[in-house]
Amino acid sequence: MSSDKLMRLSFALKSPSKVIIEFGMDDGRLLKKLIEQDHDIKLDTNTSSVTYIGIEVDRKRFEAAESLMKNDKNVILLNASFEEILPMFPDGSIDQILDVLPDPAYIDRPNQNSWQSFYKVVYAKLKPAGLLRLVTEITDDLLEPVSDEAYNTWVQWLSQIFRSLGFTIRDSMDGPPAEYSTRCLTQFRGDAERIRMVTLDLVKDKNE
Repeated sequence: MSSDKLMRLSFALKSPSKVIIEFGMDDGRLLKKLIEQDHDIKLDTNTSSVTYIGIEVDRKRFEAAESLMKNDKNVILLNASFEEILPMFPDGSIDQILDVLPDPAYIDRPNQNSWQSFYKVVYAKLKPAGLLRLVTEITDDLLEPVSDEAYNTWVQWLSQIFRSLGFTIRDSMDGPPAEYSTRCLTQFRGDAERIRMVTLDLVKDKNE
């Protein structure tokens, strides 16, 4: 990370502005939309100044996002893994985190032990009453349509895991927010029976 970005990041964390982060921002189109509309990740209009931070490990996708947002002043884009960046934030310093279609290594059942520890760190970095919005998907092993029973069981399992980490489930919604648009969301929406998605709004205890 450049010294300039380190300085801007340090300043943002010390300022009274709200801090909103997108993990794995891809080409940046969703983050750009939030910035243009002055929205937070719930699509509510911001009531205070905001610093948006986008993190993307893939160099080409990062460069596409950088080009898209080159004229935006209240955004910091980081070409790194979020596992590398997140420890740089003090505990209790982030207002909102957006995590759309994370890699299976960060959400699938076989990798549960490793990603649970990561989301414990996420919980610590959020401010009291801070929000993690997770949009993720389930597919059938044989690529058949996902039944309602399998989908509901999976959502209950996910919710239970995040509750065990301290989160409160503020909201659970079938599919992603209609206003959200990313390269992968567009692809997955085209196969909605075999790729079923959920949006979970996960909130940190306001007293922590």
